[in-house]
Amino acid sequence: MAATCSVRHTQQVTSAAPLAPHESARLSALEQTVRDGLRDFRRTGQALSEIRDNGFYRASYDSFEAYLQDRWGFTPPQASRLIDASDVARVLDPLGIQPKNEAQARSYRAAARIITELEPEQQRVVARLVETAAPGTQPGPDHEDDAPWDVPAAEVRIMASVVKKLQPDALVHHPDSGDEVPFDTLSNPERFEVIRTHVDQKTQAYREKQEAKASAPPPEKINWADWCLNTAATSLGHGQRLEISVEPDGSGAARAVARIVDGATGEVLAAGAGAVTLKKAVLNLAAETR
Repeated sequence: MAATCSVRHTQQVTSAAPLAPHESARLSALEQTVRDGLRDFRRTGQALSEIRDNGFYRASYDSFEAYLQDRWGFTPPQASRLIDASDVARVLDPLGIQPKNEAQARSYRAAARIITELEPEQQRVVARLVETAAPGTQPGPDHEDDAPWDVPAAEVRIMASVVKKLQPDALVHHPDSGDEVPFDTLSNPERFEVIRTHVDQKTQAYREKQEAKASAPPPEKINWADWCLNTAATSLGHGQRLEISVEPDGSGAARAVARIVDGATGEVLAAGAGAVTLKKAVLNLAAETR
């Protein structure tokens, strides 16, 4: 069965309860781990997780939250992030991916979630894909915080998603003949070639999308209140007015609409799409008038 990667709900203990001798000994060891490993998010997260899951805090504290705050000065969200990052790192370790810090680990959370849903053999395929994609060089001393494998989290997620999607009865193109055949009729090398082809295609599409997003001009920033005043002062004709109305949408909510109206006839000369905020309504009208 695949490993799990999740942060469980915090346990609550309503009254102090003594620990058995072996629990006290284990708590001491775990707290020493936390004390010594505050810069090692994996060891710290694992220790906190074990303290929480076993209720080792119960001898002196009514809740895990109170224990965190008083003993370590952690807030529950801080502890959850450490535990979550530790869980993610544990899932990534068999793939040869070893995050340098908590933030790196958590960036792989979506990929790790899919990987935990895979069978062991499928996880080994993902590990092979990661190994194939990873460059042969290691970062220099001036880049010690860089990921040594240099396989982005989004691309690992693509790998895991493709492996999960290609079930035995999935129809794929034979890597040699191009004929459409069930996936489970292929040999292991042929299956891996099909998987890698799918991963390469989806990865290329993802990279192109990211490149297009990076090269796109930044959206124009408009101060919506200033735009209203400037438009009214410089762009409206005689007798025209700019209106912002808030109207019920029939579902119990309301929508804002910005319009330019002919004051004499009531004719709507321009109108933006309705929106749930005044700002968005005005920006919609600005886009319409452009």
